[in-house]
Amino acid sequence: MRGSVERGPTFGHRQAIRRRRSWAGLAVVLCVAADVWSVTGAGAREPVAQSGLFRIERVGFTAGMAPAVAVDQVERVPESQVDSPGAAAAADPTSTTGAATKGGPGGSAGAANDGKDAKGAVIESGTGRFSVVTMPAKALRPTPASGRTVRYTVELEGGLDVSGEQLATVVGTVLTDPRGWQAKDGVRFVNVPPAAAAKGAEVDLRITLASPTTTDRLCAPLQTRGQVSCHNTGRVVLNLRRWVLGAAAYGSDVDGYRTYLVNHEVGHGIGHAHAYCGGTGKVAPVMMQQTYGLKGCTAWPWPTPKPA
Repeated sequence: MRGSVERGPTFGHRQAIRRRRSWAGLAVVLCVAADVWSVTGAGAREPVAQSGLFRIERVGFTAGMAPAVAVDQVERVPESQVDSPGAAAAADPTSTTGAATKGGPGGSAGAANDGKDAKGAVIESGTGRFSVVTMPAKALRPTPASGRTVRYTVELEGGLDVSGEQLATVVGTVLTDPRGWQAKDGVRFVNVPPAAAAKGAEVDLRITLASPTTTDRLCAPLQTRGQVSCHNTGRVVLNLRRWVLGAAAYGSDVDGYRTYLVNHEVGHGIGHAHAYCGGTGKVAPVMMQQTYGLKGCTAWPWPTPKPA
């Protein structure tokens, strides 16, 4: 019986294979070069790679927390929606200029000028020093008896002219709301008070309100450019500019935006990646970057579904 012979690839085929391998190798090199990780002593990892306006994000983990997903995402931030640090609030396309704070969690009629200087502009730079804020008892609802424990502090940068009590009230109220991550993700948020933090108590997330300049420093090498917030290696950094002005997606409802901001950045801290609008008229997921626009969706600041 005549034996069979497996013929090798032709010259043209070999050339095509070489080209494909070359492009694949180049892609791997570029991805590895861009995929920069930041690691804390506690073992927390979080995406920190960004090249120009293209942000490469890998969902990592916080010590004791399993990642929600394990895929890379690449998204483009439009140049028109990114201002340089120090830009006037009126020129910020993500904000609602002159928006007033509505009555919501921690809101008050006199709160609209918090975080602004004598000329009415958002304070660009604080002291760079932070204090852990005491959580008012009124801000906390009962926490679940079981679930993944997430210990957090609320921290305020000096020199921002913001009420620490009001900040803590917003954060505590949002985190323990029945529409929040405790119900959605089976977590249990536990506040770490100043005295315990000073003694070195374990903290998973440091939720920090910082000036635009300090936000850029704390979020680096992520490029917040004085405009947006971030989660970076166990630190949730809330940008004072966004805290004061909100974003166009929420109109004059600054409190609604603050709720979204806390839930979105804390969502990153417990392992969630960005999500996207599911279609015109649908409710925006809280992990969508609603600050940059709704893409046809409707604003919603909570991780749990909006009631019908």
